[in-house]
Amino acid sequence: MDQWDCKLEKVDVRVDVPDLQLIKGSGACGTFSIENGRAVIRYSSDMLKRPDALAATFAHELCHYLLCEAGDPPGGPDLMEHATDCAAIYLGFGVLLSNSARHMEHSVDVGGFGWRSWSAGYLSEEARVTATAMFAALHQYDLRDAERALKPHLRKDMQKATKAIAADHPNFAASLSQIDLFNWNFG
Repeated sequence: MDQWDCKLEKVDVRVDVPDLQLIKGSGACGTFSIENGRAVIRYSSDMLKRPDALAATFAHELCHYLLCEAGDPPGGPDLMEHATDCAAIYLGFGVLLSNSARHMEHSVDVGGFGWRSWSAGYLSEEARVTATAMFAALHQYDLRDAERALKPHLRKDMQKATKAIAADHPNFAASLSQIDLFNWNFG
């Protein structure tokens, strides 16, 4: 990746950028585009307050770069963002993406107090954790460190996913190699 010609561009959240609807809560936290032959990743300046979420955003957007020549994923173009999340997890960013999928914040000010929450990305927390467990099974990684690094409420999901994968696919790599995505009927 260090050889990729890619420009990072911070966007002030007060600036109206049509492609950066992420500021309004669409689930996106950044954008990827090719401009004049160069990859450009834009991210909200608000993301600087949450470096973990910013790193997850960069992982996702860089996977757009990785996949830009691959064509549409199985299921068609509507699943491109989901496939991009999966690619980032496959590259080893699963815990980071899982932990940044949802965020809740408590606020107190002169008018009272309240909660604010938002989600980022395209896959649910549970789907991200399951994909992370699949990544670990594929590469035969021990998940104890990953489990400890997850937010507490995601650890049980990781344990359930790990058990289900082990029970249904004791040799996950062999099971995965039997799948021909080009034969799937998504119609």
